[in-house]
Amino acid sequence: VTNLNIETEYSDGEAQEAWGETTVCTIAFLPSESTLVKDVIDKVPPNSLMKRGISPDSDLKTKVKELNGYLAHKGWVLILVDGATQPLSPEEIFMPKLSPARLFHSTVRKAMFLDENFSHTPFPEDAQFLASETSRGKLKKRTAMGPDAKGRKTKYKLPEEPQRRAVLLVSPMRRIPDVDGDKMPLDEITLRLMKDVGLDPEEDGEPKEIRIQREYYERARSLINSMDVRSPNSISRHKIEIKDFIRSKWIIHHLKLEEGHQFRCEWYREHVGWGTHLDQLSFAYVMAKRDLARKMNTQQQLPSETTEELTILDKIIKIKSDANEWHPIFSAEGTALPIHHSEISPEAIPINLQDLPDNEVSEVNPDAAFSDVGSTFYVRIMSDERMLESRRQWMKARDARRKYMASMQKREEKEE
Repeated sequence: VTNLNIETEYSDGEAQEAWGETTVCTIAFLPSESTLVKDVIDKVPPNSLMKRGISPDSDLKTKVKELNGYLAHKGWVLILVDGATQPLSPEEIFMPKLSPARLFHSTVRKAMFLDENFSHTPFPEDAQFLASETSRGKLKKRTAMGPDAKGRKTKYKLPEEPQRRAVLLVSPMRRIPDVDGDKMPLDEITLRLMKDVGLDPEEDGEPKEIRIQREYYERARSLINSMDVRSPNSISRHKIEIKDFIRSKWIIHHLKLEEGHQFRCEWYREHVGWGTHLDQLSFAYVMAKRDLARKMNTQQQLPSETTEELTILDKIIKIKSDANEWHPIFSAEGTALPIHHSEISPEAIPINLQDLPDNEVSEVNPDAAFSDVGSTFYVRIMSDERMLESRRQWMKARDARRKYMASMQKREEKEE
């Protein structure tokens, strides 16, 4: 390692703590034997070394040991890892990305992984915003405007939705083929995922280990889905749908939820066994298995043939709710069951009743109060469009809160 490809704004949490906000620390893991670490240490002034009790004449090994966690470069606090210049196993490579909890102190609640080849400059406020999107308060019943089957505007009643908590937050893969999940072209998607991680399938072809992983998923899907013609039990005839493909250049993990621990371990174990770089493919398979188990455990009825009415109601949910971004995670026995977006049923209001006061279109925001009691747990795959809108609202609320706090502080100073 000779350079850090991405730069950030240094943060040790003090700036956010002053505003009473979620604190952020920016850290990077680097091989202690790397050229970059040597260059950074060589630039430390002698008086700074002496403040740490280190003689400027000390050897590099001593300086690495004493300065570990105290060096900063391009906005990152450097955590120096011995032996990391040697080839690492998949278990070691993917631990910071897929299962990072043991790398941090028990007081750390959330961790944001950032790929070294991420194309944008990240800032602490980006981590603050994304961390805030891992929970959402309860949504009350509301009335919304949307199209009917003929494209005419009509009103719909949307039911109450429970508060939600995400154990994991990611963004979706762009341009996913518009086909049913059980028919998703895994060969085409795999080639695109290879390009995303810097491989060149056109020149180098599909590596053997990736081909084996993809073919296994294709055969597993074919075998499971062929059972629908053999089982007399309709609940057992659900199909496995490998469809939740993501971009994993950044990931938000919630480290303090047992549901998150279980999901991270399952994704980690599934992925490292293949020895590939396509953790997005492993993620989609884990999500598919979990969704199939959810359908069978909740005894979800097989979908009937798609009708125009159902298609319209699905569109209303997608337009007026973020429910389709929250993918249920089953919790311990006795806790509230998460709600799948297919269980939310908008109700069209008859034309002759749409002008009644009770049916006025209402903008309802999630409850600001969020309780640990009654939470339902999910993996959230947040769309780019909703992320942009939510970021705008978050910035507006944050700036207003800071302005209020600053004005109150000035008032207190005058009174003194």
